[in-house]
Formats: sequence, structure tokens, C-alpha cells
Amino acid sequence: MSADAEWCGQCFTSLRTAAPEPEPAASPVLVRPVSGAEGPEGDKTATWPCPTCGSLNPIELDVCAVCGTSFAQLLRQDEPRPTVSPRDAFLWSLTFPGVGHAKAGRAPDGIARGTLFVLTFGLALVVVLSGVSSPPVFAVMALLLISALTIYLGSAAEAYRIADGGSTFVSARTLLWATVGLIMIAVSLLALSVVPVNSR
Repeated sequence: MSADAEWCGQCFTSLRTAAPEPEPAASPVLVRPVSGAEGPEGDKTATWPCPTCGSLNPIELDVCAVCGTSFAQLLRQDEPRPTVSPRDAFLWSLTFPGVGHAKAGRAPDGIARGTLFVLTFGLALVVVLSGVSSPPVFAVMALLLISALTIYLGSAAEAYRIADGGSTFVSARTLLWATVGLIMIAVSLLALSVVPVNSR
């Protein structure tokens, strides 16, 4: 009997090896997508809603998986700004520089304008009350009064602009340094003009 015979020549028994029965196909594992609010065992998990697209994201994510908005954006809330008409802000600022800024929700800028107005106008009054009369002194006094008037009228116009949705003309820091420089120049000129008068 040859080695490749398919059956026995005497008893006619099949010599073919039985093919292994195919294993039953494994039933597909159903993977339930985890929603933004339910964990794998049905318990609630912490999520945060995206403020831009509204999709729910697991708390572990720092950015939205859909639109990429940062989680910090959810915590950032715009501060409510007082509502005041541009005309009212302008009139309030005419009562005293900076009041219109405060009414329009910009109190720090208003404080800076009011302080600088007091400095320039107050120093001009000091020069007037000092009794020193000379051309340099008059020049310093005029410079200070012009600066005070500029701050006064500029603050009113700026308050109108802010209440109308605009921005400030100059930042508080720029205005502060400009005024400090002006005061230093004025004090230096006063010192140079007063010293010769007292030495006589």
C-alpha cells in the first residue's frame, strides 16, 4: 500500500486524516463608547462642557477633544462692566478727572487720571502761592497748568470713548511716567530759578 493511498485496500477504511473542525467564531465584543457623563460600569464620571462647541470632555483632558478649546477658558468669565452712556461718562469726568472712567468700569485708569490731575494742578498752585515771580517760574506754572488742563479735558474725552466701547488714548503707565517726567522738569526749573533769587 502506497504511502499516499487514500483508503485501505483490504478493509477500505479511509486513510485521510479528518480535517480539524473549525472553531466557532468568537462572538464580537461590543464596545460601548463611553459617553461624557457615564463610565464603563455605568457610574457617573466627572466631565466638563466645552464653552465653545458644547461637547462633554473627561475631566482628565486639558483641551476639548472636538475643537481644542482650553479647559481654562471655561473658568474665565468676563467681569460685568457697569453700563453708562457715553454722555453720562463725559459729564461725570467733568466733575473730576477719573470719575467717568470709574463709572464706565475702568476704575484703575480713573484713579491714575485723578491722581495725575491733583499732582499737576496742585504743584501749579504751590508755585503760585510761593510768591516767587520770574520768567522761569511763570513758564513752569504755565506748563503745569497746561498739563492739568490737558489731563482734565483728555480724561473727559477718554471716558466718553470708553463708555462707547473704545479703548483708552494712552495706558496708565505711559501717562504716569510722562507726568513724573514733567514734574521732575518743573521742580528742576523751579530750583534753578529760586536759588539766584534767594542768593541776592
